[in-house]
Amino acid sequence: MSELKDVSTLKMLLESLVTNPDQISIQRKEDEIGVLLQVQVSSQDMGIVIGRNGIMAQSIKTIMRAVGKSEETNVRIQFLEPDGSLKYSAHSENSDAPSSAHSFDPDAEKSLDSDLAEFVIDS
Repeated sequence: MSELKDVSTLKMLLESLVTNPDQISIQRKEDEIGVLLQVQVSSQDMGIVIGRNGIMAQSIKTIMRAVGKSEETNVRIQFLEPDGSLKYSAHSENSDAPSSAHSFDPDAEKSLDSDLAEFVIDS
C-alpha cells in the first residue's frame, strides 16, 4: 500500500475531527502482519478521537481496515496518549493493544464526559 493513501486518509479523517490539527502525529510501521499506524493527538483532542465508549476510535479503525482491504493489506491503528504511552485501545477482538490496555477506568469516563460537555447540545 502506498504510504500516501493510508496515512493521508487517516490524517484527513483526524483533521476533520480535532481542534488542533497541527498536533496530529502519525507513525507508520510495516511488519509481517501488515501496516501499523500509531496516532497521537493533543490531550484536548483525545476525547474527541476516542469518543464515548470508544465508538469514534472503532469507526476510524473500521474505515482504515477498509482502506487496507482495497490495497490487499492489513491496516491496524493504535491510539497513543499525548505522552506516547498506550493506555487506551478501543474494545475490539482485533485490537492492537496489549490486554492490559483494555481495562476500563470509570473515573476516566467521568473526566471524558466533562471534557466533552462543551460539545453536547441539549435539546
